[in-house]
Amino acid sequence: MSWKKSKFASSLISLFADSAPDTHIESCVQDIREKMLDSLRDATPTHVLAMVLGRVRCAPHIQALWYLRTDVMTLLAGQYGESAAREELRAITDMFRGLLPAGMESRPSRLGNN
Repeated sequence: MSWKKSKFASSLISLFADSAPDTHIESCVQDIREKMLDSLRDATPTHVLAMVLGRVRCAPHIQALWYLRTDVMTLLAGQYGESAAREELRAITDMFRGLLPAGMESRPSRLGNN
C-alpha cells in the first residue's frame, strides 16, 4: 500500500514541479520584456501605465508577455496613434516567433497587407 501512495505522490508532484528552465527562452523573455518597457518609456505617466509596466516587469513567463501585448498596444495607440502603435507592436510580436505553443502564435491578417 505504501508503494502505491509514494508512486502516486511522486507522480502528482512531478506534474506540478517546474522543469529545468530553458536559458534560451529565458533570455528571449528578458529581451521581449525590455523591448516592451522601452516602447513605453516616453508614454505619459498615468495610473494605467504604471499598472502595465508592473505587469510587464513581473510577467512570469512568455505566455503572460504575449497577452500583455494588447495592453501595450492600447497605451501606444493612445499616445502615438494606431499606425505607430502597430509598427511598434509588430516588432515586439516578431520577437515571439518560435517561442510560443503553435496555437498561440498570431495568424497573418489581410488587413495589414495594404
